[in-house]
Amino acid sequence: MKQDTRERILEVAEDLFIRVGYDKVSLREVAEQVGVTKAALYYHFSSKEQIFRSLLQPLMDAQKELERLLDRPMTRQIWADNMVLFVDWILDNRRLFELMQTNRIAFEALTENDPENDARHEAMHARFEAMFANESVPLEDRLRMAASIGAVGAALAFPAGSTFSEIGNDELRPLILAIVNDVLQPVAPLQASAGDAD
Repeated sequence: MKQDTRERILEVAEDLFIRVGYDKVSLREVAEQVGVTKAALYYHFSSKEQIFRSLLQPLMDAQKELERLLDRPMTRQIWADNMVLFVDWILDNRRLFELMQTNRIAFEALTENDPENDARHEAMHARFEAMFANESVPLEDRLRMAASIGAVGAALAFPAGSTFSEIGNDELRPLILAIVNDVLQPVAPLQASAGDAD
């Protein structure tokens, strides 16, 4: 029963934070919508910040898994396999990204004064840079690998924003994977139009 209540608190809080905004939501509102007393809510979470941190935990867990993957030797095929996992994770956590986008100030405030988070973030950037700088992997492969991340981000975050948020995962997944595959696989070079040839 305790686990059910905890999960319900997180579900309600996530919905309120997205619809109303983290700063405008009180613990009393969360408790009322869950149907518990504030004392019962405090049994599970000591503060609104702790609820927010718990909602962001999947992102932290994914970052650790990504660190593990980036420490392995990388080829375009291994990258393609990992991109399938990445797309699935992004689609499964669309609400998490909506939460972060609609509460950007609160998210930045939560993470900017966290030395552990800063160090982890810097280490992640260093891993990506080292991987994309690895000259034992062909330059074309490294460029395609980097561009494939951008293709997913552009469709589900910036610049598309929430444009495709109402489209279900079952419809989006094959389309996004096809686009990622197009980016990763060699295709015939783009031809200049007749007007450009002059």
